[in-house]
Amino acid sequence: MANDLSSRQWRLDTPVAYVPGTPAMQQPGLLWPSEIKVAHFEWTGYAAAATCVLKDRNGKIKWSPTAATDLEEVRTVKVGWIEGLILDTLSSGVVTVYTE
Repeated sequence: MANDLSSRQWRLDTPVAYVPGTPAMQQPGLLWPSEIKVAHFEWTGYAAAATCVLKDRNGKIKWSPTAATDLEEVRTVKVGWIEGLILDTLSSGVVTVYTE
């Protein structure tokens, strides 16, 4: 599949790693280049020992959840404004980004 940003609930399943030293706006995996208000993130359908990392356009980690042993969905509380979005790592599953 491919990342789907066509609605207010983004479905992300294809990571593109952050490249250190590359200017923020030229990052290859930059899903959203400007500020965005995020209600929360959810991670579902992952396998045991899976990894997930979301970063802002400057490479700062914004969410790096721990896979639950019972494989239930993992979600954040309210996120708020972030500067761009990169899905840096996703070993399995799908991340849903709920935008405001």
